[in-house]
Amino acid sequence: MGRHNTPDPAAQMPARSRLGRFLLRWLERIGIGLVAGACTLGVLLWAGTSWTASMWIAGAVAVVVPVAAWLASTVPGPDSHR
Repeated sequence: MGRHNTPDPAAQMPARSRLGRFLLRWLERIGIGLVAGACTLGVLLWAGTSWTASMWIAGAVAVVVPVAAWLASTVPGPDSHR
């Protein structure tokens, strides 16, 4: 009914543009995860943590950060209740 029945503006875009936006969004998330993992690795090695433990922890950070970004994107925005 009314404004609730209007289609999503992104759905009206050509398929190529939608695919490009999707890939760019995931590349950004993965990039942020890799940077976070690399920074974590550097800090842990600097702090004297063993190489193996540092790699495992940095790998976990590199996976958790993109997953958390995806999960955060599923939460409704602040204007969605109006």
